[in-house]
Amino acid sequence: MKRIIDKYDLKKGILLSIAFPTIFLALDSNPANILSHFIFSFIITFCFWMVNVLLIDFKNSKTTATGKSSLYFYTRFAASFILAIVIYISLGLLLQLSGIILSPLRGNWGASFSSWFYLCMKIILFNSLIILIKYLFDLNAEKRKIELENEVLKRENLNALHESLKQQVNPHFLFNSLNTLKSLTKRNPAQAVDYIAELSSVYRYMLLHQDKKNVTLGDEIDFLKSYLYLLKIRFGDAITTEIFLPDELLDYSMPANTLQLLIENAVKHNALSLQKPLSISIVADKDYLTVKNNLRSKKTEPSSSHLGLSNISNRYLLLKGKDIIIKKTKEEFIVLLPIM
Repeated sequence: MKRIIDKYDLKKGILLSIAFPTIFLALDSNPANILSHFIFSFIITFCFWMVNVLLIDFKNSKTTATGKSSLYFYTRFAASFILAIVIYISLGLLLQLSGIILSPLRGNWGASFSSWFYLCMKIILFNSLIILIKYLFDLNAEKRKIELENEVLKRENLNALHESLKQQVNPHFLFNSLNTLKSLTKRNPAQAVDYIAELSSVYRYMLLHQDKKNVTLGDEIDFLKSYLYLLKIRFGDAITTEIFLPDELLDYSMPANTLQLLIENAVKHNALSLQKPLSISIVADKDYLTVKNNLRSKKTEPSSSHLGLSNISNRYLLLKGKDIIIKKTKEEFIVLLPIM
């Protein structure tokens, strides 16, 4: 029952249907048939409200961006006005009462064209007032929804940041990074300099983008290359990566750290060796960015909270309105990211 009340905004409709008749009756100088007039006005207002709730939804008006959907949206406006006229006159015929909100019918169904036109204009104006009030209600509801989504998104971004930084800032990662750097300093000082530069790029990217909802795919790929360089120095030929993306996609946006989290997830859950290397590919496939890796099962599967994939999914739903697709076969783990 509560879902129906919330879906059709019945509380607002009933409140409005009580408020308007009360105001109009208070302004009326003829006290006769007050109860009948109130009931008629209440029914008319509530019917107008329900018609507009069913036909017009300003909260989802973003769909009017295309010509087809715009025509569909304005057709519903026209239908609302036509139904308002039909409802008013039908109830007037049925009840044989004066429409105190708009214009009295008074049983004069053979009135002149100008009288009918005047009556219809009054009905349309009153229905427009109902639509305007609904627009204000919907605007306020949309504002609250956006504020709630921003709060949820803020939490998800913090979780994602924590998940992506966890490997970099914990002692284990620092220990491995310093050991790799120490080894490089002894046997290949030039490469050690490059390693330090890429390591600083990883941290710099994380700090610069920690408060951003979206980044471009080009920025994400640049960051990912630095992260992959660190993995390559550490694991050598035990990990291979391929990235094939057309240049026209690099300006598309995506949630920050998405690709890094997926790579990190692949490294965490697979065994890496020179005999059976972990292969990761990132390619564009129609409307999706496909991130795929082969499966190299570990003897002991590491514990996982699945926060990485969950955060990516939630952020795509909030920012793009479309979820990611996760597939797993006997040989591969695949994640499809919507390109939008």
